[in-house]
Amino acid sequence: MVGFSSFDRKRFIIIVLFAILTMVSLFMGALEGVTPQALFRGDEVAISVFTHSRIPRTLAIIFSAAGLSVAGLMMQAISRNKFMSPTTSGTIDAAALGLLLSFLFFSQQSGIVQTAFAFTFALIATILFTSIINRLKMREVVYIPLLGMMYGGMISALTTALAFRFEVMQMMNVFNLGSFARLGNFTMVYIVLIPLILAVLFSTKFSIIGLGEDFAKNLGLHYNRVVFLGLVMIALIGAATFVAVGPLPFVGLIIPNMATSFYGDNLKKSMVELMLFGSVFVLICDIISRLILFPFEMNVSLTISIAGGIIFMIYLIRGLQGGSNKQKAGV
Repeated sequence: MVGFSSFDRKRFIIIVLFAILTMVSLFMGALEGVTPQALFRGDEVAISVFTHSRIPRTLAIIFSAAGLSVAGLMMQAISRNKFMSPTTSGTIDAAALGLLLSFLFFSQQSGIVQTAFAFTFALIATILFTSIINRLKMREVVYIPLLGMMYGGMISALTTALAFRFEVMQMMNVFNLGSFARLGNFTMVYIVLIPLILAVLFSTKFSIIGLGEDFAKNLGLHYNRVVFLGLVMIALIGAATFVAVGPLPFVGLIIPNMATSFYGDNLKKSMVELMLFGSVFVLICDIISRLILFPFEMNVSLTISIAGGIIFMIYLIRGLQGGSNKQKAGV
């Protein structure tokens, strides 16, 4: 009998954990009658709640978490910086600006129009920021995300000023809180499936561009085309998730770092594990958010911010210590 390798054991553990948390999410809620037994009996109320509320919510958690995890990994590969993500490069802030402008230009609009506006502004902002950092020569890895947060802060300030001017601050405050308990549907989050499939198909090319432009071109890769494709995918994921569930901080930042710590830097081999890892993290945070004030619930963005902030500080300190050790060694 052939034993499991270390990678296979980690894959098995994350799949089992993902399956358990998915089942918990599906059958957790204020309505106690939604149980597997009630579904098998054909209880109409239980079936209705399960199909119209529990399943869409759980799928939204999985798709948004997987999408932001992949977007963060691609951003880190393109920038060659482990502290980059859609939330530290202005992508999400620009998506919020696009969403606001869609409301100002069109009083009544569909989710696809909102997503189109959010995507357009997110893509422009991400391309602009990438162009800026490519012209800078900074050795310290923490400077780029700090610059990105300043850049995002400027976009956010403009969004706030416009919302205040046109008296829609309350609406923007709702959209700026990530939650899976919003009234309505999560249709737009399913758009994330497109970049997720592309991420799996082009995982090898994204791994190569993470090694640098010269190395990629020496291997015959169309570097600029792959980078542009990556930026489009990042913007699309950021826009779709923001419109559907709001911002989920730290997911695109810490999950790629945690996943690569467990599974290595081979994207082709571990891309699916990255998606599962992100889904497990957000599922845990969502379950905690629903248990703290049960039968009510906190916004999941608050729970993610606390857990993600702690994990990010750990990686930040390790990164600074690593950079300090390299300088002492004369690297």
